[in-house]
This record gives sequence, structure tokens and C-alpha cells, in this order.
Amino acid sequence: MEAEVLPEDYQEIIRVVTEAVKPVKAGQVSVKLSLGTLPGQVEAVRAKLKRLAERGWLHRTPAGRYCLASGDSNDN
Repeated sequence: MEAEVLPEDYQEIIRVVTEAVKPVKAGQVSVKLSLGTLPGQVEAVRAKLKRLAERGWLHRTPAGRYCLASGDSNDN
């Protein structure tokens, strides 16, 4: 299934994670999306990242970072 079926804000998150060289934290995604670094702003992004991971779009590493579900999940 293609990411185009997702709402636009989720597509943007997928794009940021796809472009990352290694698994990313919610705060990094929030900064890349110009949403800010305040706890409430980052938590909103984290919630979306978790939803994407629960639905199989992303993989959440044990360290709480995110990468594509089919991609490399090393936390280096």
C-alpha cells in the first residue's frame, strides 16, 4: 500500500522518516516539519509516529526511534 492513502500530515512524517539516514526521534521529526520543540508539539508528532508503527508503516526501535518498517532498525 502506498503512503498516498494516508492523510497529508502522516505522509509528511513518512517522507521525513524515509529521508533520514538512521532511525529518528519524535523531536527530530517535529523539527524537520517545522512544528516546534515544545513538549506538546513533540508529543503530537510522537502520537502520530506511534500510530504509524502500530499500523505497520513504521518500525519503532527499542530506543524509541522510528524507521521504515521494511528498513534498517539499527540505533547507531
